[in-house]
Amino acid sequence: MSELPSIGIVTVATNRYLDYWFAMAQSAEQHLFPDNDVVMHVFTDRVDDAQEMSRTLTRVKVDPIAIPAYGWPEATLLRYELFDQHSHRLTEDVLVHLDADMLLVQDVGQELDPSAWVNGIALVRHPGFRRPALAKRAELYLRKPRLAAADARLKVLVGGLGSWESDPESLACVPRELRKQYVCGGTWMGRAQELLAMIHELAEHTRTDLDSGRIALWHDESHLNWFASNNPTSILGSEYCFAPGYPNLTDLRPRIVAVDKGSARTR
Repeated sequence: MSELPSIGIVTVATNRYLDYWFAMAQSAEQHLFPDNDVVMHVFTDRVDDAQEMSRTLTRVKVDPIAIPAYGWPEATLLRYELFDQHSHRLTEDVLVHLDADMLLVQDVGQELDPSAWVNGIALVRHPGFRRPALAKRAELYLRKPRLAAADARLKVLVGGLGSWESDPESLACVPRELRKQYVCGGTWMGRAQELLAMIHELAEHTRTDLDSGRIALWHDESHLNWFASNNPTSILGSEYCFAPGYPNLTDLRPRIVAVDKGSARTR
């Protein structure tokens, strides 16, 4: 048996998103924790298709989990709830959430040390709100003065860069003084015990909001940012959720890339 931690990948991929997931699974076969045992838990309404697709994979294992054919926004709103309900299936040492529409473009895993993650969890700086440091940031603002103006305005209006939930009645609301660093919902990971505890808490928050008729501004991502703002975690760079074409990311070498779906992309 390998002494390396086992890795579980969790993804919601209903309807046409299963096709995006399969492309991601093929890239994971090559690049994701290449020395570890990897199981991809895919939550989908197309279980038979997922099983058929998995036959072409040789290194990673696939565990299809049947869920209704959720569209948008249910597939994002109910994400934590789905993972929490099926947590007994998520038995690996380290769990990683990846959106279905991601591609791994270089090896991911050997550079990570889950034992060092603060409180067992590693989140990823949102690519849209990531800014390079010091001289490179000044250079960016000189090249993109409108971006500099927009950033200044956002900081004055809401307290920090990000798409923060501001409804005080929502459990995803982040008080102005805590709006320090905005993380993305596309990639996040952690040691299983700690991450499943986070998932359970956010599942309860999401359900409470829904039962009271509230939907957070950016759904699961808004609730994740509440957690990140109220709990110390490790923060990984935006190369783990890279968005091509962003001028603020040109100094990064991407590891995981969000697929550009054009008009089909909702977030």
